[in-house]
Order: sequence, then C-alpha cells, then structure tokens
Amino acid sequence: MEIDNTVTAATSVTPAERAPYGTCLLIGLGGLFAGVTGPLLSTFIPPMVRDALGEHRTAIGMVMAIDNVLMLLLVPWSGTASDRMTAAGRGRLPIVIGGFLLSALGMALFPWSARFGIIGIIAAIVLLYTGINIQRSPFQALVADAVPSRFRSLATGSVTFQMCVGAIAFLMLGHALGMRTAFLIAAATVLAIAAGLRFGLTEPRVHETPAVEATFRSLLDALKEALSGTVPGMRAIFVASLFLQLVFQTFTTWFALYGTERFGVRPEDVTIGFIAWAIGGVIGALPAGWIGARFGRRNAMLLGFFIMTVALIALNRVTSVSHATPLLALASAAWTLPTVNAYPMFVEPIPPARRGALSALFLLCMALGGAIGDPMNGRMFDFFGSYRPMFLMMAAYTALAFVAVLRIPRGAGEASVRE
Repeated sequence: MEIDNTVTAATSVTPAERAPYGTCLLIGLGGLFAGVTGPLLSTFIPPMVRDALGEHRTAIGMVMAIDNVLMLLLVPWSGTASDRMTAAGRGRLPIVIGGFLLSALGMALFPWSARFGIIGIIAAIVLLYTGINIQRSPFQALVADAVPSRFRSLATGSVTFQMCVGAIAFLMLGHALGMRTAFLIAAATVLAIAAGLRFGLTEPRVHETPAVEATFRSLLDALKEALSGTVPGMRAIFVASLFLQLVFQTFTTWFALYGTERFGVRPEDVTIGFIAWAIGGVIGALPAGWIGARFGRRNAMLLGFFIMTVALIALNRVTSVSHATPLLALASAAWTLPTVNAYPMFVEPIPPARRGALSALFLLCMALGGAIGDPMNGRMFDFFGSYRPMFLMMAAYTALAFVAVLRIPRGAGEASVRE
C-alpha cells in the first residue's frame, strides 16, 4: 500500500481555484440522510428497548451497540467493494444508493417492530442499520473523490449542515406527529435523497487499477502502516476520532434516558435537547468548514474540543431542559469543528484508488468508540445507579481528544494542490 506521507501546509493552495458549491450541496445530501434517520432513532429506540428489557442498563447498552457491531462487519466490506467497483468503471454510487433503499425500508417497518417484543426490535435494528452502514465508507470515499482537497472541509461542512437541518425537521415531526408518522415520512425522504444523488451527482472516474486487488488483508496491512507512525499524525487522528465518536454516541444513546431522569420530563419532551444540538450544528457546520480551510484543520479541531469541554462541564450543573438548551447548542457548534475537519485531515494522504478501503479504517475507528462506548457507559451508569454523570463522562472524552490532536504535527493532513 502506498500512502503519501508528505506534510503539507494549510496555505499551499491555489487561490484562483473555483469552489465546487453545487457538488458540495449534492454531497451534503448524505448528511441529510443521517439527519433524517439518526435523531429519530436516538429519540425513540432507547425508550422502546427499555420498555422491552426493563431497567437493565447494561443490557440496554448491549442492544444499542448492535449498530456499531454491524458497522464493524459491513464497513470494511463495502469500502473495499467500492474500490473494486470504481476501478471497474462502475463507481461507488450503486452501493450508496443500495444502502439508502434498504434504510428506507427499515424506517418504514420500524414503528411496528415492538409488537414482536425485543426480538422484533432487534430484527428491525439489524435491517435498518445494515442499510445505514453499507453506504458509510463508499460515501466517505465519494466525498474525497468528488471534491478537491482545498474544499473538502467545506464539503464535510455541507454534510454536517444538512444533517443538522434534517435532524431539526424530523425531531419536530416526531414530537408533533408521533413516531409512526415521522418514520414513514422519513422513509419517503430517504427515497428522495437517493434519487437526488443518483440523478444529480456525476461521479468522477478513478483510473487506477490496483483497487481491484483490495481485500480485508490489505485493509489490515493499511491499519498496521497507519498505526506504525509512517504517516505523520495518523495515530493521533484515529485516537481523536475515537473519542469524538464516544462523545457523540454517549449523547445520542443516553440523553433521552438522562433527560427523563434528571429533568423529570417525558421522552417526547427531551427532543428539545436533540433539537438544540441540531441547531448548534446548523450554526457551526459551514463556519467550521471555512475555519478549517482558512486557519488549518488541526487548529479548528483544537478550538472545537476546548469549547466542548467547557460547555459539557457546565451542562453537568444544569437541572432543567430550558437551561440546558443554549449550552447544548454551544457544545454542538463546537462539535462541528472537529467533526467537519477530522475526515479531510485523515483522507489527505490517501490515493484515490484506495479511498474506499482506507475510509473504512476511519469509520471503523469511530465504530470502535461506539461499540465499546455504549456497554461501557451502561456499566458506569449501573455502577452509579443513575445517568447523572453523563456530561462529565463526555467532558472527559473530549479532553482526551484535545490531547490527541495536540500530538498531530503541524501541517500534517492540511489541504494541498496535488489533485
């Protein structure tokens, strides 16, 4: 495997290069997909699982980790498959569209899964997250294929922006119309997103043929090389991404249960917290891309993690949803800075023909954070007998991510003009 380990400066770009705003807008539909599906699942799945299992928090965490287990299984396969399809001239979009279609089916069926008890809920989770995870690494690679290096932070900013807009809309739909109607509308929206990408995005061709040899063995070899320190800053990016996912996974999985306990409100009323997080993402996403492009991806990530740590510590002291709302928005706006800039930093030295397989490494690192995070957090909540320490745990994860980013050499993973 060949990875360009050249350290480039953030300023080594061509000022006259025209920003591909139309492509960034279409690429952002992948984020809209996540916004349509993710927050509804985070709001309604934990209470459904709790109702089926009772107050067994470790068991709840194990069920909630199924999506990350599926991610560990499916992301490597779909990433290497997309590299082979790209080398064969068919591109990555067919896998992405297939994942969207399967996810739409899962969203349409999910509201009725509880009729069959915990087995029905688990079956629905498997169906839905199979579709979600099949498209992850091909879509990530597609972002890098379709957008020049200088503008990738803007593209990932568009992804995050549309994700948060979708989250706001569908959290409000879930609150106003209830789970069944919201899930059915979400399924129809996912179908529309699939159509938009299929007919609106012209996928660039990658003419390098080594991708046809991409295998799980090559993925393991790539992991060994990445973690060996050959590529400057790669290990630190992995660690920071793992902790970033731990923060997000902790919030999306446990906040509904935290809010009902800490604030004494119904699960439906906790959606205001998710909406606040989504609003913060809307506010922060596009500026996060601009900051990463203008001041460097590493600097943007450090700023985001610092602000997040402060906001999360403050949230630990809050005792009402109304007081938590502005702090959640602030934490989320800061969260966009590392979220938008981490993947462009990671993918910078990776050649186009290997982006599917190696994007899988980035996603698997995040999946590891989720897979260990939900059961670990559940055990910690069992130990404390309460969800009360949730925000302090998130602050600790964020502080560790800040330390990891400090270890990334200056200039590593910044934008270049080699494409």
